[in-house]
Amino acid sequence: MAEKDRKDARQRILDASVSLFSRKGFAGVGVREIANEAGVNLAMISYYFNGKTGILKEIIEQFFNLYLPIFIDADDPGKTPEACFRHLIRKIVHFIRENTDLFLLVYNEIPLDVPEVAEIKSRRIGELLERIGSLMMRFGLDPADRAIMAVIGPTLISATLAQFRLRPVMHKIFQVKPDEKYYEHYVDTICTLFLSGVAGLRK
Repeated sequence: MAEKDRKDARQRILDASVSLFSRKGFAGVGVREIANEAGVNLAMISYYFNGKTGILKEIIEQFFNLYLPIFIDADDPGKTPEACFRHLIRKIVHFIRENTDLFLLVYNEIPLDVPEVAEIKSRRIGELLERIGSLMMRFGLDPADRAIMAVIGPTLISATLAQFRLRPVMHKIFQVKPDEKYYEHYVDTICTLFLSGVAGLRK
């Protein structure tokens, strides 16, 4: 098998797994179904990933390798904290729009009862919270205050992700059209809520 074909097969397995796991959950998908979806021989899953858990571990690592640079890039000493925060939210929303299945999978469907998977996710989220903490310092908050950081990090992600998790419901209830104009408003609203609270929206 040519090197290009090997890379394509490996990536097809990952892509198929993301699609299946995000729709059916990790427990609801078998390796045979992944192989069929990816159009590869069943043995290739063992060869590349040593099973379904190995696939999930690679998906998590790839996700954070793509996602973490967004937070690093946003923390620009040459910009105000508010400008950095708005840049961060805009980039996160763009990332979720481009990788919705992947994002939903990593944040909603990862089985934390598998120790090696839980360890990877905890470690990578820890890196993420470190970057958020660095930005929060510029707002005068202490990232060592675990009570505050335990609220800010998850709340920020939940608020940003909610639109994508509930998109069919949101469309049905509010009749919103998720176009570029809508997402610009979405970013601005989230930023205002975090930076100024509900009183800021009233203003």
